Amino acid sequence: MNTSIKIVLKSDYVKKDGTINVRLRLTIDRRVKYYPLNIYVLPKNFANGKILRGDPEFSNKNLLIDKFRIKANKIIFDFRLNDTPISFETFERDFSNKKYGSKSFFDFVDSLRSSLAGKLSPGTLKGYLDLSNKLKSFRPELRFNDIDMKFINQYELYLIKERKNNKNTVTKSMKFIKSILNKAVMEGIIKENIFDKITLGRTDGHREFLTIDELNLLNKLYYKNELKPNRNNVLRYFLFSCYTGLRYSDIKNFRFRNIKDNKYISIKMLKTKEYVIIPLNEKAKQLLPGKGFDPQPVFKVLSDQPTNRYLKEIMMVAGIRKHISFHCARHTFATISKSFGLEYDVISKILGHTDIKTTKVYARYELYHLEKEMEKWN
Repeated sequence: MNTSIKIVLKSDYVKKDGTINVRLRLTIDRRVKYYPLNIYVLPKNFANGKILRGDPEFSNKNLLIDKFRIKANKIIFDFRLNDTPISFETFERDFSNKKYGSKSFFDFVDSLRSSLAGKLSPGTLKGYLDLSNKLKSFRPELRFNDIDMKFINQYELYLIKERKNNKNTVTKSMKFIKSILNKAVMEGIIKENIFDKITLGRTDGHREFLTIDELNLLNKLYYKNELKPNRNNVLRYFLFSCYTGLRYSDIKNFRFRNIKDNKYISIKMLKTKEYVIIPLNEKAKQLLPGKGFDPQPVFKVLSDQPTNRYLKEIMMVAGIRKHISFHCARHTFATISKSFGLEYDVISKILGHTDIKTTKVYARYELYHLEKEMEKWN
């Protein structure tokens, strides 16, 4: 199979300013197809596949042309290397893939984060960044073909000995690499994932939660108003989460428009994109501030680091010797709800673990059922 490429001008369309789109011409066994590069130039400033100095941006445009030429040659070379016939369809698939040929693991992660912005929750995207930065602290530059069994064993040893990570944290770091490699396989950047040969452990771990007595202790501490204002503010929205099961991200996104008739919350969860209905028990209602405008945040929520730092101080003041982070509020809600006798499916729906139908009839039945169950908190 005879294959060749050439950078040309094809004058079937001329812009008003007289410029023409530079194209890549692919020839496969005497058949020809053109691929626009979206680089425009006046015909007088183009010769032998390059932009001439008469164009004010000739340098940058030539760099782009070289990039496209190298990419096209690599695609053809890879097909020849794999002894696979190339077609216009397969060439176009790889040529239009912006990540094709990327050898940098970190560049690929950055491009993923950019492409998934708006599709994944801010917390998940931040997790990508944190795990990527942790890996960079071990290996500042990393190519896909560097990731083999030796590398994985060395990184695991680094996490345990240097970073003092526990087993679950190490597994989470490995699962991150595995998921990125899976995406690279799907994009055609690599052929296989080394983790297909490795069994990773579970990351369930031990989840801390507050007992009913501990929750009551914190509730009393809040109303005593003895804490500094910023600590008491954090305790307020932490307790609200304990009484509703809302995540930190949802508490931060919680607006007055989400409160319906001062009886229940209707909110779209950031992480799952699912709508949930949460009847408010009496303790949750008492923590709500006065009325506000619909788009106004209900609570003054600090960023996650100071929130968790203040929670640690609050637990010390309360005499609670547990490692409590904000996410423990969600586990507290689930555990105490079950001890009060709430049905599993009710707890699941409130936590947003299952889909909620949006029809009015189902919503009315759902709200009645949930309200009846949440009365057990009172």
